[in-house]
Amino acid sequence: MKTRILTSAVGIPILLGLMFLAPLWGFGIAMGFVCALATYELLHMALGKTPRRIYFCAMMCSFIMPLICSFEGNMAWCVGIILLLFFVLSIEQMISYTGEWRITLGMIAVAMLAGGLIPLMLSTLLRIGQIPEVGRVRMILPFVIAFSSDAGAYFTGIKLGKRKLAPHISPKKTVEGSIGGLVSGVVFSLVYGLILRASGFGVNLLSLVCFGLFGSFVAQLGDLTFSAFKRQYDTKDYGNILPGHGGILDRFDSMIYLAPLTEVWLFAMPAIYTLGGK
Repeated sequence: MKTRILTSAVGIPILLGLMFLAPLWGFGIAMGFVCALATYELLHMALGKTPRRIYFCAMMCSFIMPLICSFEGNMAWCVGIILLLFFVLSIEQMISYTGEWRITLGMIAVAMLAGGLIPLMLSTLLRIGQIPEVGRVRMILPFVIAFSSDAGAYFTGIKLGKRKLAPHISPKKTVEGSIGGLVSGVVFSLVYGLILRASGFGVNLLSLVCFGLFGSFVAQLGDLTFSAFKRQYDTKDYGNILPGHGGILDRFDSMIYLAPLTEVWLFAMPAIYTLGGK
């Protein structure tokens, strides 16, 4: 537990510094590295000794997409990158029939998930960050919910956990821990909203609290989804780059679901805005 807390104590200030102090493209580069590492972890777990050029192609697409999304007019480019990745993988599959190694449809699907869909979903953070005046404070909201929900579930599960939530997917998760995560997500969303209101932003606290509850649920769903992926390959962690947490995907799995939900929610029901505007 000490290692887990220490990693968070070091990592969270770095993350906040990048989000608030660096130019948006700088945070885009950081997220590009996160996405590329996540892509590698998923490919390494699912595909193993697949030709390294498949890794390279998927990781390059994964790195570039968040950086592009830190600038305006990004969606057409993102779609183009995903189509290019699929085109290259299709060519690789056809070429593989001339040798002993076969690239299967399953390999292409995993590479498209790792190098296309996951970075596209995480890149919504950069699109949120483009919004004038409120982009940065909205961009941090999914991190508040994801991290508080995870911490709430973790510590509640340790103290009160008795009933298993999904024993065949994640044996350590409990119903009590899940409820603690939901409560924590709501509380920290409310606290974040009150801090922003005191700082001069307009805040719809009801929308923010509802998002804290639903967002925490979605974050836990994302966590369970990627835990199920690990069970399929009998893997405990995606990696060990983050001591106490595991790999990048072990830390950002919930964010993959939560980031696009944040973009949709704040577009439909703005919870954070400038006074007198949206």
